[in-house]
Amino acid sequence: AIQQGLKAALFTTSTAAIMLSSSGALGVAAGVIATNNNAAFSDNVGNNNWNEITAGGVANGTPAGSPQNNWAFTYGGDYTITADAADRIITAINVAGTTPVGLNIAQNTVVGSIITRGNLLPVTINAGKSLTLNGNNAVAANHGFDSPADNYTGLGNIALGGANAALIIQSAAPAKITL
Repeated sequence: AIQQGLKAALFTTSTAAIMLSSSGALGVAAGVIATNNNAAFSDNVGNNNWNEITAGGVANGTPAGSPQNNWAFTYGGDYTITADAADRIITAINVAGTTPVGLNIAQNTVVGSIITRGNLLPVTINAGKSLTLNGNNAVAANHGFDSPADNYTGLGNIALGGANAALIIQSAAPAKITL
């Protein structure tokens, strides 16, 4: 009986957290869009390199900080973006409608999916750093675009920028990864 009670309490708590999270009540952001070249994951609102993003996938004109853990982001132009925040987990990256210059991995970074409508995102992984592909979904209502799990069709050339630079593929269903 105690075990059933604990399971029920855990389920109820988890369900409430999911509902609050998806409603925005816990401050979960909708995702962001890069609005300037040389945007970085360490940027704050004052750097003016990121904007809030609408469900339609465009900047809404409100400055925002950089993408945080479990956020998605969109390239808003032909930019270079630097992943310089340690162990950042990005749900998905959208490069559709741009010719991105690149994503520089300056700190260990995890990405769920990278999507495009043709142009590819070149990635440079610095020495001693890693890019992990882990297959998360993005949701249009929260991030401005749809992205299926394990989809890296927007991933371009990968340059390993020195000793111990690593690309790690860590998917729950490795046979389903689309590159």
